Amino acid sequence: MTGDPPAPTRSSFTAPQKIDVIPTSNLRRWIEPWYISYAILGALASGVALILIPIVVIDNGGSATQIGTAIAAQNFGALFAPFWGWLSDRFKDYRTVFFTGFILIGVGFLLFAFFNNPVVWHVGSFLIGFGTGASNTVAGLFVVEFTPPAEWGRRISWLQTFNAMGMVLGTAGAGLLRPDRGMLMAALLVIPALVIGGWGLPVPGGSVQRPLLRRLGRADLAGLVRHIEPLSNSVIERLHGLRFFDLKAVRKVLATPFGILLAGWLLFSFAISSFSSLYPVLMRSEFRLSVAHSSLLLSAATALSIPLYNVAGRLTTRRGPVQVLSFGMAVRIATLAGIGLLGVFHVPFAVFPAIVLFGLFQGIWPLMSVASNDLSASLAPFGKGAAMGLFSATGAIASAAGAIAGGAMADLFGYSSASLLAAVGTAAALACVFRLHGTGEPGASREDLNRAAAPGHPFGHGGVASSSVEP
Repeated sequence: MTGDPPAPTRSSFTAPQKIDVIPTSNLRRWIEPWYISYAILGALASGVALILIPIVVIDNGGSATQIGTAIAAQNFGALFAPFWGWLSDRFKDYRTVFFTGFILIGVGFLLFAFFNNPVVWHVGSFLIGFGTGASNTVAGLFVVEFTPPAEWGRRISWLQTFNAMGMVLGTAGAGLLRPDRGMLMAALLVIPALVIGGWGLPVPGGSVQRPLLRRLGRADLAGLVRHIEPLSNSVIERLHGLRFFDLKAVRKVLATPFGILLAGWLLFSFAISSFSSLYPVLMRSEFRLSVAHSSLLLSAATALSIPLYNVAGRLTTRRGPVQVLSFGMAVRIATLAGIGLLGVFHVPFAVFPAIVLFGLFQGIWPLMSVASNDLSASLAPFGKGAAMGLFSATGAIASAAGAIAGGAMADLFGYSSASLLAAVGTAAALACVFRLHGTGEPGASREDLNRAAAPGHPFGHGGVASSSVEP
């Protein structure tokens, strides 16, 4: 859920050439005042919304299914990120898009604060996702279009660090306030975000702009993906959005190893969303963990996992992204199944093992984030706009569908069933990743990838031509 570090090159195929970073101890060179605005975006979109939307819905008479549809509305709003990219391209006004996103987010939180109506909840959720897509779409572009490539790695690492710190603080603070007051406070946080952003954001068309983005090659893009998450989507989609006249290329994309990864990530996004969308309500219902404690648990687990990004980068380089991603998925299967079984069997004092299991669930994410970004950069045909647009769009759609499915399962069979559904879905995703085993190892070649998807490979059975990014 946070940024990933750079990693060295491994082969001519995997191609992620490292962007050199100029060493310096002067942090002011790499940190801009507007990074604080991006930290506030993390606090609102990835912190407050994650905790308070489910609580507001359930505490005001809504069902678990309505929680799922509200979270799905937020994901659906984020699907319009390519629209914001087109708008910023069309009018060359990144600042306006950045500010508009925050205003939409603020309106969304105000609707939750002052109205108790299912329709309004869904409109508010959509606006929060819609606005997040706007601000996040241009945030990475402020770095790559206004600074030289040699500085991207360090600057984006700091930008994503601010976003992660915002998420940690937003998540922790969300559970300490009454939900309606928390929503109001979230809306008011938009004001300092606008003020600070207005003070520090660069102005497109000015003397410091470097219009380099359109001239980036495949190797540059691969290296960029290794540095950014979730900012990579804003840059890649800007260059390679999913266009309707490119849809004919989708079938060809699905018939490649990238299609296997796409199918696996779709299943993974669906599974994790079915659990995470209900997280604070599930922990309160099954383990009597208060909203304040569950939000602090998520915040602490996320904060403690941040240093693992450096470890994840080195481990992915040494062991290969497929092995690291497979290990991360296996850990999540075990933790999700454990949480679900604790709730089903009403184990005495289950809150303590549930806390440990969730800590492992959240803590393993850095390994999965770095490995999945590395693998997508290695496998994706960057020359095909449909491929990267499809990868991003299917992840968001799967997350929306997973939120609805998890809520429906909770209404029918209890909240623990959502955890078990997530475990089964992640196991299906792991089966897809297993088919790529050996393709992401150091020194892997294009021939290795072709063999992985061909008949006769231990993890392949005829390709994925008919097959159909954190969560």
